[in-house]
Amino acid sequence: MESLKEQFNNKDKFCIGVELVNTRGIISQDNSDKKLNLINSLSENPDLDWFSITDSAGGNPTMSPDFLAEKLLAKNKNVVIHITCKDHNRNGLESIAWKYASKGFNNLLAITGDYPVEGYSGLAQPVFDLDSVSLIKMLDDMNRGLKVNGRKPGSFVQLDKTNFFTGCAVSPFKYSEAEQMMQYEKLKLKINSGAEYIISQLGYNIRKSHELISYLKKENINVPLIGYSYLLSNGVANIFNKGVIPGCVVSDELLKKVRKEKNSPDKGKAFFIDFAARQIAAFKAMGYQGAYLGGINKYEDFIEIIKKSKQYSKENYLNFIKDMSYPLKNEFYFFQKDKKTGLSDVKNINPEYLRQRKPLFSKYVTPLYRFSRLVHKLFFDYNAPFFNFSKGYYKIIEKKHFSGLNRLSYFNERFWKRLLFKCKECGDCSLPDITYLCPMSQCEKNQRNGPCGGSLKNKCEVTKTGRECIWVKAYYRNKRFNGNDEGLLNRKAAIINNELKDTSSWANCFMLRDHNAYKGIKKSKKK
Repeated sequence: MESLKEQFNNKDKFCIGVELVNTRGIISQDNSDKKLNLINSLSENPDLDWFSITDSAGGNPTMSPDFLAEKLLAKNKNVVIHITCKDHNRNGLESIAWKYASKGFNNLLAITGDYPVEGYSGLAQPVFDLDSVSLIKMLDDMNRGLKVNGRKPGSFVQLDKTNFFTGCAVSPFKYSEAEQMMQYEKLKLKINSGAEYIISQLGYNIRKSHELISYLKKENINVPLIGYSYLLSNGVANIFNKGVIPGCVVSDELLKKVRKEKNSPDKGKAFFIDFAARQIAAFKAMGYQGAYLGGINKYEDFIEIIKKSKQYSKENYLNFIKDMSYPLKNEFYFFQKDKKTGLSDVKNINPEYLRQRKPLFSKYVTPLYRFSRLVHKLFFDYNAPFFNFSKGYYKIIEKKHFSGLNRLSYFNERFWKRLLFKCKECGDCSLPDITYLCPMSQCEKNQRNGPCGGSLKNKCEVTKTGRECIWVKAYYRNKRFNGNDEGLLNRKAAIINNELKDTSSWANCFMLRDHNAYKGIKKSKKK
């Protein structure tokens, strides 16, 4: 069997995958089971190259994905297993990764995961110790041979190298400039951290799908890109339109079309199949490496979609662009619109993106933010004029006979950071990384490496908060001072050191103990 990595990197092959959503409850072992029947039929189809198995999609508890993966591997089929961060800390994720590697499940899709929506006897407590970026980094380190502490102090042991082919997700279907550009920034950080292929999240605006692949070409990101298509129904379209499933976008315009088609004799089935087939044909024509098909509950639907997509592939996909364009009203685009094709004009970037407004104060550029920038430049930046003085101060007060002064300094730090930033005392501060917004207290998923894909029109996916995504605020703050030249994520993955919890983050900064210490070490070496 040709590996999925070989298939994805074969420029002459367009790969077709099907998404399998696990259930909550027992899947029977006999062949009469509906899901197993579907899997058996699909696995015998030569047009299907791989299966993808979700991990508690939508935040619902479901069976572990390796149950179905074992059955498919026995049928000599490539399988992608989703691995998410919401239910396990870093040790749990590493344990799962070792299990998958041992069983031969090398194709992984590393994602942050949806916030839980239910659980046994109440809502589950999410974890989010790592996020998608730091999870990708961990899997990449495992491929290189993970180094862990040995038995002797100061010694290290290199573990066996794994062979993971790790992918990531990105959404090109975001509403605002901040949401969209932070998705692209985070994508680049994922690639730099070890992601080897990309699967787009779900939307039904072909101009946005074209923009994604055009953006990758502009940034010279030569990584296989897989487009996501989903066989809609009236019920699913309503759910996606309401934002119930994070990262799945159905506009009001498309919902109106779906409701109209619902009144047809077949309740819109022909329209839905035709729509999915055209998406797949368009992905192929635009240069995507494959298509990822969700919502398949009947083998006959898969057969019909693939048959029609082959027919549409013989046509010029530009002829049916209008039938595949259902944008959100007033949504942002990185590129201007090509008036001839209706897609991206890759030679012309949106002037709204290029425009840099510089108000003295605004909704995002507050007096506190300006004050925080000033203090950082004076004290906390590694080139700050008072950095070495502060370092010397903490070096002195951390000595045993200055413990009283040390406690007083920490009390002072806690007081001001709680008052001004709602600090949770993690000890490994990311305030400078996110324009002085605390991810521990102001982000439901504690995201330090860019936003998750679940925001909807700038709002956090956890709808009960009604809170604006902190990365939207951070984007506009950063653009005010740095323009488009210096992104927030032009750095290494930020991975919190939980050992520093309830200690002074100021001391940890000056003494080079936090996640940004490598910057200070580099500066010292240059000297």
